[in-house]
Amino acid sequence: MTRSQDRSQNSAQKSPKNFAQNSASNASAQISTGSPLADAIAAVVPALPAARVLGATLASVPPIEKGDGSPVTAADYVLQALVVAGLRARSVDGRVPLLGEEHADVLATSGRPDVERLVVDAIRSMLGWRDRTAALRAIDGDEPRAGEPYWTIDPIDGTKGFLLGMQCSVCLAHIEGSRATIGVLGCPRMGPRGDLSVHTDGPGVIYAAALGVGAFECDASGAAQSRLTVNAWNGSTVRWARSLNRSKNAFPSRLEPCIATIGSFTNQEMDSQCKYALLARGDADLVIRMPRAPGHSECIWDHASGTLIAEVAGACITDAHGRPLDFSHGETLAANVGIVCTARGLEARVLPAIAALAGAAPA
Repeated sequence: MTRSQDRSQNSAQKSPKNFAQNSASNASAQISTGSPLADAIAAVVPALPAARVLGATLASVPPIEKGDGSPVTAADYVLQALVVAGLRARSVDGRVPLLGEEHADVLATSGRPDVERLVVDAIRSMLGWRDRTAALRAIDGDEPRAGEPYWTIDPIDGTKGFLLGMQCSVCLAHIEGSRATIGVLGCPRMGPRGDLSVHTDGPGVIYAAALGVGAFECDASGAAQSRLTVNAWNGSTVRWARSLNRSKNAFPSRLEPCIATIGSFTNQEMDSQCKYALLARGDADLVIRMPRAPGHSECIWDHASGTLIAEVAGACITDAHGRPLDFSHGETLAANVGIVCTARGLEARVLPAIAALAGAAPA
């Protein structure tokens, strides 16, 4: 549960080029202290420095392979515990209804006592001493009750980027019915608007939004620096923010010929939901996620935060069939095919261009 939501909306202001030029006192007033958005940001703030420390100290520890074949690192568990603790401390009833990517039972039954010891020790270091059972319990939130709004967390989106010292993000979103209503992206190695470099020493940037409130670029302390506004696409070269392809035997992209029919495009490659932040802050025009295979559905924690921030900033967010994203189907976007995020106006060119790849829409 969250505190009553502040619905006030202030007029948009011109976004500065970097934090040094900001008038933080004016921008900070746009996020009310104690509001659900402020509480969500505060829960993510400690994860930025923690992610950099854990990346430097635990990157050499081989990850656990989950049942679906995806990797999970010791840092994933620690950061999820840190964010859950932040939410629990600000919850009016102490509950944190959660559909998170990571689960303590996977760690406890992984057969990797080395990883479990590292996780328990790190949780004790960051959250205070507790026995093994309590330390592992800190990773999980509470099972959502029927119809209850809940949080979803991806503690490290972009695992490969995290391990290689590249971009990654700590992702938190609040889901009510079929909608994400709050989204926070903690980007520990990202610079502010206009800066596309990787900052391995931080301090990082936070992007956050709430329906009816606005979308914001914040510094690493959580202080709002500027309101985000996505300008309409002007018909020029499309700036495509896309995932890194690290395959030694890379296959041609199915999407490139489709996007080429629109006109010229440039690539900005990076891991994680940081790509949505690029679009929300005006450094990209297009983010696309198409199914890896027919019938594949995206997990909600991989997109809820970033798509909401981009949407509230003014981007167009649909699936590959032009339908709104539907978060009412548990852990996956089962009613959607892929995700298309564009600057306004560009969707009218992108959706027809990718129609052949979209396949049939789910019933």
